[in-house]
Amino acid sequence: MMSNPFVKHTLRSLWTLLAAFLIIHPALAQDADERYVDVRLIAESNTVSPGDTVTIGIQQTIKPHWHTYWLNPGDSGEPTRITWNGIDGLKAEPIQWPVPNKIPIGPLANYGYENRVVLLQDITFPDTLPEGAFTLTAKISLLVCEEICIPEFGDYTITFNGGSMGDPVTIAEARADIPTAVDWPVSYARTDDKIEFRIELENTDIFSNMESVEIFPVEPGLVANAEKPYVQHIDSGLLITQAAGEIETQGIAETNAIIAYNNVLNERKGVMVSANLVQAEEPQAQGPAPTPATPQTPKKESIGFIGAILFAVIGGLILNLMPCVFPVLSLKALKLSQLQGKEEAKARAQGLAYTAGVILSFVAIAATLIALKAAGAEIGWGFQLQNPVVVSVLAYMLFLLGLNLSGFFEITGNFMNAGSSLAQKDGLGGSFFTGILATAVATPCTAPFMGAAMGYALVQPAYISLTVFIALGFGLALPYLALCFIPALRSALPKPGAWMDTFKQFLAFPMFASAAWLVWVLSQQAGSMGVLSILMGLVILAFGIWLAKKNIRAFALITLAISIIPLFTVKTDPYPAGIPHEISDSRNWQAYTPERLELALEQDEPVFLNMTAAWCITCKVNEKVALSLNETKMLFSEKNIQYFKGDWTNRDPDITKFLEHYGRSGVPLYVYYGPRDKTNGLRPDPVVLPQLLTPAIVRETIEQY
Repeated sequence: MMSNPFVKHTLRSLWTLLAAFLIIHPALAQDADERYVDVRLIAESNTVSPGDTVTIGIQQTIKPHWHTYWLNPGDSGEPTRITWNGIDGLKAEPIQWPVPNKIPIGPLANYGYENRVVLLQDITFPDTLPEGAFTLTAKISLLVCEEICIPEFGDYTITFNGGSMGDPVTIAEARADIPTAVDWPVSYARTDDKIEFRIELENTDIFSNMESVEIFPVEPGLVANAEKPYVQHIDSGLLITQAAGEIETQGIAETNAIIAYNNVLNERKGVMVSANLVQAEEPQAQGPAPTPATPQTPKKESIGFIGAILFAVIGGLILNLMPCVFPVLSLKALKLSQLQGKEEAKARAQGLAYTAGVILSFVAIAATLIALKAAGAEIGWGFQLQNPVVVSVLAYMLFLLGLNLSGFFEITGNFMNAGSSLAQKDGLGGSFFTGILATAVATPCTAPFMGAAMGYALVQPAYISLTVFIALGFGLALPYLALCFIPALRSALPKPGAWMDTFKQFLAFPMFASAAWLVWVLSQQAGSMGVLSILMGLVILAFGIWLAKKNIRAFALITLAISIIPLFTVKTDPYPAGIPHEISDSRNWQAYTPERLELALEQDEPVFLNMTAAWCITCKVNEKVALSLNETKMLFSEKNIQYFKGDWTNRDPDITKFLEHYGRSGVPLYVYYGPRDKTNGLRPDPVVLPQLLTPAIVRETIEQY
């Protein structure tokens, strides 16, 4: 997906210039005998009387891999143009265009037709016609493209009242491909870099038969043609969101668009709608409703530098209890229990090495985060897990560590000369690497106290931000550091014995579970093909290790190299197959956008907002134990609470801005907006809930406010 507007604009301009160059140089076109489009005129009836209107089909048979264009050709191209001659007073209605297809061309996309298409045009004859047979001539110009574009021109004729019966069957089939004009109430609005088309109907049953929905605006440049639409079935109808194009919408009060879909028979169908532009309303002189850019903020004091340091250390300590970190810490504690009392210096050195790995990793993440934010990026804590490649690498790492713990292989000097084990080895390098690993797997988690500390850090000068992140890393490393420096704590650990090997093998399963969870996170980012690619990579990785164990070293090296290839193939899919299935009419929530929140806050009912991400373990735990329970759903229903979710799995600048406004740098964030006071029409200050939820906390917050 191309995200740089300059690059997209440059590519589109070059492509359009190429097409224009070919059009104005007809010498580059093929000879008439080598045409890529065979054009034939057909009529519903070839017998007409004065004043009759007849439908004529312009049938294009297009060579394989080539295409012609729709009325709006997309990022490049030209639509077919027709001029009729032969009789004075002839009236030709506009071309009726069949539902187009989206044709990817590199990073761009065209709208058009492949293989065969029939354009329809109604022709009304004058009140007087020649006696006997007469002929009409259609002067047709079209552009046909594959890797190059070739303009084709020709005069095509059709005879009437000459004895031919016409071809009503082909015309009827072509009519079935023309989008049906409907008068559905449709509005559209542009918000930053997206355009939303909202269709509202009382009876939404028709939408249940729509699959693979796409939208084709007649207005060129209104949407980013190559991007996928995001389709949601909402209570009142259908909401289609697509990345915005280059043109501004202010001057386009109304635009037509085709909504294309596959029906239950997998037939390509479409409806033509007329969408009215919805302008953002100016803020009222009275009324407390906040705007999406500046959501209402709870009244609170800054925690200050000392408070941020304290909160960071406490948050780091709690991270050790998270399911993503605890197995790693247990692994090092297992090794530590083997040290005897006379090895105090070795224990302290390992503790310092582990702490160095943790703190340096936090510093690296913080420095990257600060630099990217300074450059204008809208990101926060956990930003690296919004990259499917990073998620895939972590899945590989945990899977590999699980294989190692389970005894599938040992990394020794004889194992492809790879050196000693990393996370398992006794030396300082192993402890340092384990600190890095602990930090990597901790990033999906946000512990209590962390949110406030990081939110404070990211609005301070760089040296203060880094200090807070160092405190966070120190808190994460503190339990293991204490075990290394305090012999009395180590003595409380179980004595070494045969059980240790069993326990080590047991720890493989949390690693495998974490790897499986990361693959699920990947499904939310890169879709099913991304998941398939990484799963195959893991299988190949295990096969390569097995070959190495059998001392088939050359093939093992090749296989292990091949297993890395999938890491370079996964990429973010903004609308992966898994996400739309979660957004169904049976849910009790709406997807967050600033505009929807603003609209909800203008009403009297309370609003509950949940900012979450697929890779956030804390978020998923809160969903399971509090927000997805039937009692919470019933509470929301009883209180008429509008429930919004903001999905930060992939980067979303709107959600990042919202988090920052509430002093947070990552998810989860839960905000409750109480109902308006019926006496003065004002809402109470919004309430930020704790980062660990229970049903009681949710209920008490709602009932209190």
